[in-house]
Amino acid sequence: MTDDQQPSEQVPDLPSACPVRWLATDVGRFLTDDDGTPDEAVAVGRRVLARAAGEVEDLLGSAFAPHEVVATELRVAGPGRGFRRTVFALPPSPAALLLLCLRLCDGGDDVHLLQHTAARGTTTRTARWPFGMAEAERLTRPPGRDTDALPDGLRSEA
Repeated sequence: MTDDQQPSEQVPDLPSACPVRWLATDVGRFLTDDDGTPDEAVAVGRRVLARAAGEVEDLLGSAFAPHEVVATELRVAGPGRGFRRTVFALPPSPAALLLLCLRLCDGGDDVHLLQHTAARGTTTRTARWPFGMAEAERLTRPPGRDTDALPDGLRSEA
């Protein structure tokens, strides 16, 4: 579809029209040559949307609840090695945090563990190295789960 082409039809009022028909037509016209017939455009659009339907299910299945940790950031600051920062996709266990600190920290370093949630902001907990298991558990404890219900379509049916 070129910039000067207009959409073939206006987006219909969805409650009274079949949303898949206009969407298949629009997607197909966008992807087919200007010489393509309307039937070819609809067929192309339907094939593309059929493949995308599986992707939608995967996306919905991968959605995070607002309280879930989506990234964990470890910041270490001290006079010996300065400021260091690492971001992890997975949250460390308390024992893993102790081993990370044993490797990355000098005595007296400030350790900041930030847990970034899907929609509830960031929780930061701080301790001075060296610390033991009780402090590591406090640092790695996930943020509190809110009691907000998930929107329809995002609820796990497990």
